[in-house]
Amino acid sequence: MALLEYAAPGTSSRPRQRMMKTLATIGVFLAAFVGLSAWSLSTAVGGAPDDDFHLSSMWCTSFQGVDCEVDPDGNGVMIPPPLLVSSYCLYHNPQQSAGCQPFMDGTDPREDFAFGHNNPMRNLNPDGFYQVGNLFKSDNIESTVMSIRLFNIGLFLSLTLALWLLLPLRLKSALTWMWPIGLIPLGMFLIPSTNPSSWAIIAVGSGWLAMLGYLETRGWKSYALTGVYLLSLLLGASARIDSILFLGLVSVLAVWQAQIPLREILKKTWIAIVAGVFVAARLLTNPGNLERIVGGIDTTGDQSEGLPWTTPADSILPGGVDWALMWNNIWNVPGLWTGVFGGRPLGSLGWLDTALPQIVFFGVGGTVLGLIFIALKNPGRKKTVALAGMILALWFIPVYLLQISGAQAGSEFQPRYLLPLMVVAVGTLVLTDSGVPLLTDRPRLIAIFVALTTANAIALHTNIRRYVTGIRVEGLNLNSPREWWWGFLPDVMTPNVVWLLGSIAFGIVAWVLFVKLPLAHAESEAHLKTKAAVGA
Repeated sequence: MALLEYAAPGTSSRPRQRMMKTLATIGVFLAAFVGLSAWSLSTAVGGAPDDDFHLSSMWCTSFQGVDCEVDPDGNGVMIPPPLLVSSYCLYHNPQQSAGCQPFMDGTDPREDFAFGHNNPMRNLNPDGFYQVGNLFKSDNIESTVMSIRLFNIGLFLSLTLALWLLLPLRLKSALTWMWPIGLIPLGMFLIPSTNPSSWAIIAVGSGWLAMLGYLETRGWKSYALTGVYLLSLLLGASARIDSILFLGLVSVLAVWQAQIPLREILKKTWIAIVAGVFVAARLLTNPGNLERIVGGIDTTGDQSEGLPWTTPADSILPGGVDWALMWNNIWNVPGLWTGVFGGRPLGSLGWLDTALPQIVFFGVGGTVLGLIFIALKNPGRKKTVALAGMILALWFIPVYLLQISGAQAGSEFQPRYLLPLMVVAVGTLVLTDSGVPLLTDRPRLIAIFVALTTANAIALHTNIRRYVTGIRVEGLNLNSPREWWWGFLPDVMTPNVVWLLGSIAFGIVAWVLFVKLPLAHAESEAHLKTKAAVGA
């Protein structure tokens, strides 16, 4: 099955046409790989949020156990100094370039030192993400980080390709629209990163579509989609404990959205039982993570008081309900939503220290807002209920976690935590009963293409600028002056070249997904109507 496959039923493509479509499919996925790879190169080592924790965790958490020497004085594990300097010399200081990072190629003569802020010493995150990252460990920190980032890109595109080949036609437009819209700019930054949110985003979005496809298909494709769903579940459980809870939520949503009789759904509930047992096992075997869900979030890494069945009620919420805090968070949570699309003040990249130009949110947010009005024109009962459920989830979950944590929106709960659900919300928005894309007229499709391509290009340029020179330098040219760049890249791969290649590659993907495919589908629908009219 190839990418440009919208043809009228009953027609057969010639071998040459099939070959061209297959080549087009390969070309689009190669362009997507180049576009995401440019984002992976746009961020210096340590530029992802909490990379001090995540990098040291990957360095020391292997499948065989702790992979670093342990400090005999109990101060943690022994890690290379550049691993922390990579983050600490530039985070929260956007005027500082990544030129402050020394010895990233493994030539640091200093001794390893003890560091306790990482997963082997504190049971805050699942180990799976760090164990896989540890497989790429080498003396060269830059090479290690880039290998992990490229692996995450390959993982994302592999699951997306599998879904494209397996999903029924009704779900393909949702697949091709939700990722580009939902990922700009925050997801484009996080998927090719060393942050576990990369796997969380992939798991929840892919798992939702895999469950929908599983319910609406039969035979070998149904079984293959089961495999994609279970792999998504494994990714989520290996990344962030909240991601498997999000995946459970969107799985229930998929059951509601599936266009099959109730008796068929009941026959296929075994996968839900398997998933439920897996989730329960992960929670029970890793109670430290469950405590974060029921006890609140705390970026300082402190453990909560205990689980509900082991902690007195009056100590879980000391002082009762903070109504003023709740009032503040209820009306400020939408700022987390706009932050996903680059809206200020919570839509900054990096350690929330790379503010994006307003044009980024204008392009992506305007696209989403326009699609909302189009989708609500005649949504139908299932879509109305699904969208209402997603809005409630996007509102209630952060308010609840912030309330029990005693924190305000944006201080402890950041937009990246909601991004997996936001991707599914966008998918629900563009999902149609017939499979016909939400829009099929050329002018508006071209407007979406222009808006998203521009937003991605500006966001990518801004992120490269932040690390090459710091934001104190402005202008289009990223090559001069230049204080930092990847040492392993050939001279021809300058910051300007990476930006241009990444922007053009994304533009190719956007043109195919938002112009070529919907117009091809519209032509197919017109052909069918003409054929029906002639037959009548």
